[in-house]
Formats: sequence, C-alpha cells, structure tokens
Amino acid sequence: MKEVKIIIPSEKLEIVRELEEKLNISFNLSVFEDTATLETVIENHHTSTLLEELKGVGVGTVFGSITVTPVSFAIRSKIKEFAHKGRGIGIDEIISNIKGLGMINPTFIGLIILAGALASFGLIYDNVIIVIASMIIAPLLNPIALTVIGTMTPKNIYSRKAMFAEVTGLIIIILFGLIVGLIYNYSNPDLILNSNQVTIRTVPNYGDIIFAIASGLAAGIFIMRGESTAIVGVAVAASLCPPAANVGVLLASKATIEGAIGSLILLVLNVIAIYASCAMIFWTSQSFVKGGTFSTRQYKKISRLYIIQIVLTFVVLSALIVFIGMNNRFNFLDLIL
Repeated sequence: MKEVKIIIPSEKLEIVRELEEKLNISFNLSVFEDTATLETVIENHHTSTLLEELKGVGVGTVFGSITVTPVSFAIRSKIKEFAHKGRGIGIDEIISNIKGLGMINPTFIGLIILAGALASFGLIYDNVIIVIASMIIAPLLNPIALTVIGTMTPKNIYSRKAMFAEVTGLIIIILFGLIVGLIYNYSNPDLILNSNQVTIRTVPNYGDIIFAIASGLAAGIFIMRGESTAIVGVAVAASLCPPAANVGVLLASKATIEGAIGSLILLVLNVIAIYASCAMIFWTSQSFVKGGTFSTRQYKKISRLYIIQIVLTFVVLSALIVFIGMNNRFNFLDLIL
C-alpha cells in the first residue's frame, strides 16, 4: 500500500476535491493558513491512476507537490472502492525507485568494478559461489529498465543516460576480465582452459535465451508492481555479468578467441532478450502513457514508435536465435575462424 500526501495552495482545493467524487476516494484534509494538505492510503496498483489524474489537473506540475511513501500495514474502518483500477505504480515512482543505480554515478561504477572482479576470478577458478556473488552485486537491471521507460515518455530524458550506463558497465566488466585473463594466461593458462564455468559460456544455446527472457519478464512485473527488484536483479545479472567477464578472460589468449566470440554473442543475445521482454511487460501494462498529463496525440505517437522498437527488437532477437541454432548445427564460427 502507498500513502499519498498532496500539498497545495488552499485556493486550489476545489480542483483536487473534485477527484474524490470522480475516483471514489477519501482524502484526510488539514488546512493551515493558505496551504492545504490532503492525505490518503491506496493500493499499489491504484497509484498510477491517482498520480496521473492529479498531474492532469496541475498538481505537481503547475502548483503544489505530491509525495508517495510505502505503507506496510493499515487498518481502516471504511474503505471505498477505487473507481478506476490502475495497472501499476506511476512512472514517476518507478523512475524514483530505479534511477539511483540506473545511471552513471560513483556507486554504480564501484559495484560494477567489484562485480567484474568477482566474476573474473570466479570464472577462472571455476568457483560457482564467487560467480553468484558477482551476480548479486552487479547493478545491470536498472539501466535496462530505465532505457525502456525513457522510450515510453514524451521527453525521453533517461534512455541515453541509462543506455550509456549499461554499455559502460559491461565494457568495464569485459576489460576487468581481460586484465585478469592476461595475468593468468602468463602465469597459469591451464586454469582458464580447464574451467567449466568458462567453457559453458562459450556456446550460446536455447536454454540461455529462455532464462534471459524469463528474467526480463520477471523484472518487468516486479518493477510495474513497485516490488523490490533485488532478487530478480540477480537473475538479470546472471545473464549479463558472467558472460561479459568471460569475453574479457577469453580475449586474453588467441587460443580462446572463438570462445570469446561465442560469449559475446551470448551477451548481446541476453541484453536484447531482457530488453524485449521487459519492454513487452511495460507496454502491456500501459500505465506510462495513458493518463491525465498526456494528450491523445502524444499517446498515439509514443505508442507507434514504441511498438516499432519492440518489433525491431524481436526481429533482431529472432535472427540471433536462428544464427545460434544454425551455428550449433553447422559450426559457422569454426569455419570463419
């Protein structure tokens, strides 16, 4: 549940009061001098509708402010049935939840470096526990989710920053793997060649695709419901962090260049699969673009562009899946290399 607190000038009170009847919702009102404060507690899936209706009449955009805070438990003697059932939390709340680790900042870079170090050493030493630790630390879900959200909003102010963060994070992990791989190729190359954790990530297969798609779908559902993404973020990182480190580790030796290409294909495939499935969940919910702050014309324009992006993403994903199937049968990479 969420507590919504609205602070507005008292002369604007009637505008917000009209929403009580429209949405069949009750506000607790307090007025002090020229400021009115309205508070209510609603279900998570209703916040999107309420926030968009409030912004539609100017609250938070033209005047006043809106604060949304989580409520773990509430007892009320009288509960009104919300008139309009939302399909998820509002876009502003979602962005607030994931923006912290969705763009480049010192915390993001620090976690990426730690994840890259753990993944690289875990792969080389064939240690599953260390590899899993890298998945827990790696903040690779939020940039993808923020990229998707950015493409669904008119101003699109987050996509480029989030996409840059995701690419930068993966490159850092690859470079870290390369450095560690060079060290061990010089001192003890057999560790890399004999590591099962390295070899299982050199040949993409349909199981990897299914896992990445399932992770993206789960991430979309958790984000849309406003739930913690800590657990599902590990699943997403499992599809991205170890393959990225594996690319760097295998690039350190000419003898393993084919495996590095296979790991790179796996990495690209997983990124696209997670993006596509997450985008599909977000679009299905339709809670981002339908609301009081967007005109019908804006909604149709965003819808058209977003559908095109989803279709193109699935086309590329399908092409990669076909390539993987053909390569597993005819070994194209062996012929090329």
